[in-house]
Amino acid sequence: MRSFQLRTGSLAIVLGIQLACLPAAEAQESYAYLDRHKNNTRQSDAIRNQDDTNRRQQTLFKVLKELNRTKGVFFLFSDQSLGEKLVNPVKNESADIEKILTQVLENTGLKYKKVNEKTFVILAVKETPKNEYNLAPVTFNENERHSTAAQAAEVVKGAVTDSTGAPVNGVSVTVKGTRRGTTTSATGDFSIEVNKGETLVFSAVGYGAKEVVVGDQNVINITLVASGAQLNEVVVTALGINRRSRSITYATQKVSGEQLTTVKDPNLVNSLNGKVAGLTINRSASGAGGSVKVVMRGNKSTQNNAPLYVIDGIPMYNGQMGQPDNVFGESNGSGSPGRDGGDAISNINPEDIENMQVLKGASAAALYGSQAANGAIIITTKKGRSGTARVNVSSSLTMDNVMLKPEAQFSYGQGKAGDQDGWGAKNGKGDYTSDFYKTGVTWINSLTLTAGNDKAQTYFSYSNTDNKGVIPTAKFNRHTFTFRETAKFFDEKLSVDGFVTLTKQSAHNRPVSGFYNNPQIGLYYFPRNLDFASYKNQFEVLSPKRRLYVHNWWNVNYETDEQGNDFSQNPYWILNRNTRDDSRDRAFTSLSLKYTLAPWLSVQARGNYDLAVDDYESRYYASTHNSIADANGRYIWSRGKDKVAYGDILLLFNKELSQDLTLNATFGGVINDARVNDLAVVDSYRAKDMNGTGTGLSIANVFSLQNVLGTNSNRNQSVVRYQTQSVLGSASLGYRDFLFLDLTARNDWSSTLSNTNSNSFLYYSAGATVVLNDLLKLPSFVDLAKVRGSYAKVGNSVRAFASNRPAYTIDPQTGLPVIVVQAPFPGKVLKPEDNRSLEFGTEWRFLNGRLGVDVTYYKNDNYDQYFETTAAAVSGLTTFFLNLGHIQNKGWEIMVNAAPVKQKDFEWNTSVNFATNKNKVVNLKAEGVNSAPGTIRQFLLAPFDNTFGTVVREGGSYGDIISFIAKKAENGKILLDKDTKLPIRDDGKTREIVGNPNPDFTAGWSNNFRYKQFTLSFLIDGRFGGKVMSLTQAELDLNGFSKNAGNARDAGGVDVSGTLTDGKDWSGKVDAQKWYSAIGGRNGIGEFYLYDATTIRMREVSLGYVVPLKWKGIRDLSLSVVGHNLFFLKRDAPFDPEVSMSTGNRLQGIDVFGLPATRSLGLNLKVGF
Repeated sequence: MRSFQLRTGSLAIVLGIQLACLPAAEAQESYAYLDRHKNNTRQSDAIRNQDDTNRRQQTLFKVLKELNRTKGVFFLFSDQSLGEKLVNPVKNESADIEKILTQVLENTGLKYKKVNEKTFVILAVKETPKNEYNLAPVTFNENERHSTAAQAAEVVKGAVTDSTGAPVNGVSVTVKGTRRGTTTSATGDFSIEVNKGETLVFSAVGYGAKEVVVGDQNVINITLVASGAQLNEVVVTALGINRRSRSITYATQKVSGEQLTTVKDPNLVNSLNGKVAGLTINRSASGAGGSVKVVMRGNKSTQNNAPLYVIDGIPMYNGQMGQPDNVFGESNGSGSPGRDGGDAISNINPEDIENMQVLKGASAAALYGSQAANGAIIITTKKGRSGTARVNVSSSLTMDNVMLKPEAQFSYGQGKAGDQDGWGAKNGKGDYTSDFYKTGVTWINSLTLTAGNDKAQTYFSYSNTDNKGVIPTAKFNRHTFTFRETAKFFDEKLSVDGFVTLTKQSAHNRPVSGFYNNPQIGLYYFPRNLDFASYKNQFEVLSPKRRLYVHNWWNVNYETDEQGNDFSQNPYWILNRNTRDDSRDRAFTSLSLKYTLAPWLSVQARGNYDLAVDDYESRYYASTHNSIADANGRYIWSRGKDKVAYGDILLLFNKELSQDLTLNATFGGVINDARVNDLAVVDSYRAKDMNGTGTGLSIANVFSLQNVLGTNSNRNQSVVRYQTQSVLGSASLGYRDFLFLDLTARNDWSSTLSNTNSNSFLYYSAGATVVLNDLLKLPSFVDLAKVRGSYAKVGNSVRAFASNRPAYTIDPQTGLPVIVVQAPFPGKVLKPEDNRSLEFGTEWRFLNGRLGVDVTYYKNDNYDQYFETTAAAVSGLTTFFLNLGHIQNKGWEIMVNAAPVKQKDFEWNTSVNFATNKNKVVNLKAEGVNSAPGTIRQFLLAPFDNTFGTVVREGGSYGDIISFIAKKAENGKILLDKDTKLPIRDDGKTREIVGNPNPDFTAGWSNNFRYKQFTLSFLIDGRFGGKVMSLTQAELDLNGFSKNAGNARDAGGVDVSGTLTDGKDWSGKVDAQKWYSAIGGRNGIGEFYLYDATTIRMREVSLGYVVPLKWKGIRDLSLSVVGHNLFFLKRDAPFDPEVSMSTGNRLQGIDVFGLPATRSLGLNLKVGF
């Protein structure tokens, strides 16, 4: 509730009012709008047939007197003579009080200012609204009409804050029993004349009222406690349309900016983990600032499953560069490292965010069309405020330490000299790996400035994130600047809102996963009987042969051409001589104009331009293994650009059609033009030169484009451009404020389907909500009882250049044409995916908002999936594009919020969220496309390689892991060779589904405590079910480096039981080296390296203190100790299943020497001036 009170301007009023954008109200501070009509529908029936004489013009006194009687509201005058003015009669007594006042005062030269839910100030239109008045009551006694309120003898000053110590703006401060009063300023300050012994009443929307008897004191400071009865809080929906929560027909969930910044993360989306039902977030293994994979209600598409991010109503392109797509960590050719430069959403400063509204289903986001087939996250940012300038400074320092790394043995050395294994004698030199990892340090500093008046407001912020990772030499830095200006012109009819965000980001040696370019491979593959320190301190030596410094490692000798292992290099050589640098410069700009044509009609135009430039450089020094670099080294340079332009124009209609019906409608057009993945790459290394004869660099170890030989390098450039044009409309019809019907429609014309008969496609949704406590007589402890249902049809378009492939492309090396070998399936025309979503839900609030329950059931069916499949050889093509299949997701979402304790000095607020998801690939059939009998229909997300693959297989679930399994006897036990007692790998052509990384259900439990000035909050969340695979463990087992191998040798072998090939059951010990050689490694039996993905963790902890201040100039000060990812309450896997090797659709649930899980501890400081 507090976050809405901090916002001002025209957008604030749209947030506060379901219908007309009232010009008179646009100047007031924004509040979460609470319904005042609930108890008046029956009362309005009694007065509906008033005599027609009451319809003629009347004095303002007479109208207000009747409103005071029927509505229980009170009025204050800045000038008592205003009461004699003639005003319009009330046309609809059952309408909301603000609607009545707008209608009554129309064309009278008067307006009103809302003080609180029950108090309004009547002003002349030309009178500038202010925070303090010499207010006189509306006296309905004719004899006292022209008298003024009794004046107090003493001036009392003070400030009003909330439970966090933040000032509360717009609080009504009145003298009880009189009509004298004032309101607090933007800084929460007030001043009022009052007599000793009188009682001051402090009240504000969303807060419990408080009374104080005035004694001898002349300073009174008050803390208001937020009220839980926010039954009609405003929800920001698609296209930035604001609606009351009671009217919403689909599931949403809001996360405040405060929740995002209590425990900070370099990527703000990670702060949503465990807080939103149905939202699954996997972090990349690339460290601070890395991208995230966000999925709502399960995976639906073979293309993109990410939600749409919307910034103040403007969709944002959330592009990523070069995610790894195989176990070597490559993305662009042999030895070319996949690089995660972070996603666009990570560039946003969390301190700029007012709140996030998560629209989970397709119904919620249908107005965004194909962009939002996977739901949407609506981000509302902060804007300037009128009143005294404010400066806020926050600083967060956290220390990161490795808490979960591969479990290795350090007792057993090499089998024999030169072997890369741990199967030798017990002559190890102890653990050397712990000293490799460093204590990571993350600084996040932010400064914000707000200032303004009733006409214009300014917001400025600067944020800096600086990280030094747990992997040596890993660094990340980001600067973000935001400037926003809001203003009103032409008697507040025109609202202008413009902002620009600039981001400059850089990273050095981001952590990588996979077998190439990964320092952790060499770290754990180092023979335990050798001295690691000698190679740490001297990772390079001078070569007499080359007269330059070369790679120094235990199995490398450059003079005798001993290259060693392609992926097990000296970790410090990789960190210092195989370096990677990436940077991003980004500008996100937006301008919005809104003009009020009438109290019930306005037009809005918005435009946005988003430009991101990503640079990447990788330098491999001479003597790096020749499967990765040439003899003179290797240099990779790339530059990628994303340019997205967006524009829309909307007609906004809000009108009361009759005394029972209201209509909120939007009509408009949208254009979205994107030029993305505009990528230029120069790579001095050619993959075909695997013998090391290539000389891509003219001079060794000189890394520049001028030094790259054109004849021995890869050079290419590509770009993807597409455009979508759309028209849309929505209508929300309300009946007596308890029954609501929503209808939306959007038609897209997509350039990616421009050469098909499906280039125009319609999306639509329908929903209904019934507020039961306005329809039925329910117990008094029921604040809100609501049922809702919705249905929507949306979908994804196909990727660019798929529907009409060119006949040839140009080879970047030779300039000659190359025949394209990918095309749509013969006789088939591509069309957009068809996503149909159905959901039902109910929402209940009890005990004045102290307890709330929200339950949703959803079912999503995605048809006509876009697939790229292997073409038959006779076709002359390698790949066919076609639409086929049906993937289904269904599940439940439950949210429970409670305030068990709410006292003056102690509060406890708690919330629980729970979600299930059942994913099924119903079929992969396409009309007119036949398969041979017995064919298993499947689509490979990650091709089968190194003992695993991930698939979409008919009858299975999206992202199933397939792998080699051990043969089983008829009794289900493992089949063992009768002589060796070793398992037998099933080498059948069909790889078996062995698990799925996605959880069966998720849950989160958050708690917030306040005792006087102390606060404590913590979040525990869990994922339950699913399977993940560790190739890290498989490789360490195979080579005898794992703790399992060491323990087995100490125990005299591995305990094994099964059925022999001769049919006899057997149990006993098997030699550790033989056993792990049979099951371990990249080509072993993957079934043995599956683990339960269930985790329960202490996600966040914060212990804070709000410092009581008496210093002038400092408004508030708080200090907190914070922790993130502190420990696991349950975990089975040898790695953190939440950390993903890639945030694409491939490699989910697979670990290949990824970044170890870390815990963070630190301090947060916030100061307001």
